[in-house]
Amino acid sequence: MINTKDDFKALVESIIKESWYKQPLGFGIARVSRGVLNPNLVLEATYPVVNWNENDKSAAIFLAALKQSGENVDCTKSEAVFKLKDGFLGYCVEAFKPFYEEKELHKNLQVISTLATLPLDSGLSGDDFRVVFIFKDEKPQSVEATYLKLYAKYSKKVDETNLDGIEDLLTNCAWIDAVPVELDWLRQNEILLKVGAKYPKVDYVGKYSRFLRHIIPANDETSCKASLLK
Repeated sequence: MINTKDDFKALVESIIKESWYKQPLGFGIARVSRGVLNPNLVLEATYPVVNWNENDKSAAIFLAALKQSGENVDCTKSEAVFKLKDGFLGYCVEAFKPFYEEKELHKNLQVISTLATLPLDSGLSGDDFRVVFIFKDEKPQSVEATYLKLYAKYSKKVDETNLDGIEDLLTNCAWIDAVPVELDWLRQNEILLKVGAKYPKVDYVGKYSRFLRHIIPANDETSCKASLLK
């Protein structure tokens, strides 16, 4: 049982001493937008909080929670992406318990708390979320890691990061009300949508999301409204 901050500190210290553990460069929990035709295809990842060379204790708790929930946690690779499981959230809720009275000070705890209390009628499930880690700044291997790096870059947590090959990872989509949809879905449903006067307003076609969908500009900047994350 984790009842005090000293208990939390002792737990973290025990985790980082484990032979399997390695501190990540970056990590976060993302909500993913998936394909309509192919639900296994991740088109975009949205992060409420991105950590880059910070919040080491939260990283330790997240990794231990994944391991406890049965995931094969391998910190030797450049990145790791996991689906969200109830066991992960339960472990984190218990571990962060000493900090709930000051939750407004801890953004990662706010994310965990929000996910743990997500209404059943929200239409979202664990399949819509990913827990993502970057251990080495190498060529991205996933859409989730790509967006984590884009967040780190455009929120100025890091000056530069390795984004080699991201054009091959991302899918060219129709962006409709800021949501990506496969172009093939539009092609397959074009007649039905147009005859029924339900053809959507396509904002643009491309592989990247709008800047303001992900990043709140510093100093109330207004020059980046049309910018893309690229």
